[in-house]
Amino acid sequence: MKRRRVAARRFDCVWRVLHGSPSAATGKASAVMDRISDDDIVWLLNLLDEEQLAEIDVEDGDCAVSVKAFCAQAVQMSVGERAVAPQPSGDSQELPDHMMPVLAPVTGTFYTAPSPDAKPYVTVGDTVETGDTVGLIEAMKLYHDVTAPCRGTIAEVRVPNAEHVEADQPLIIINRGT
Repeated sequence: MKRRRVAARRFDCVWRVLHGSPSAATGKASAVMDRISDDDIVWLLNLLDEEQLAEIDVEDGDCAVSVKAFCAQAVQMSVGERAVAPQPSGDSQELPDHMMPVLAPVTGTFYTAPSPDAKPYVTVGDTVETGDTVGLIEAMKLYHDVTAPCRGTIAEVRVPNAEHVEADQPLIIINRGT
């Protein structure tokens, strides 16, 4: 099954009814939410992200929904901080040129197999091609394929099954020299 990567940025969404008195607002909000599916909400959030908007207002007759993106500045700050943060010693030591890390594309839970009773995608010693699936990350109820960035042999699986990982964390090490 093909999976589509969805932006990992988190939004603090504010839903409000723009018309009517405070007592009528509750009924209107309920009426609006009855007409909006989960897919509609995801579409609005993706549109907000893709178009880099601060707010989207959707009106339907006398009801309206407003979706606002907060934390955009905080997200930019955390990306900058991560870029200049010193690397901790130990697991993230620099690798030799012939070794290539497979990095987590998003923060979430890393799975080494497609289901609990299935065998792992890869084990140490397996040969992989560029683009082969080597794991999955579940983030916000969406599954993201983790793929091999190069051809080679699995030298190390650094993260056990069902472990929480951060974006850009090394999950697997591939030996490109074999």
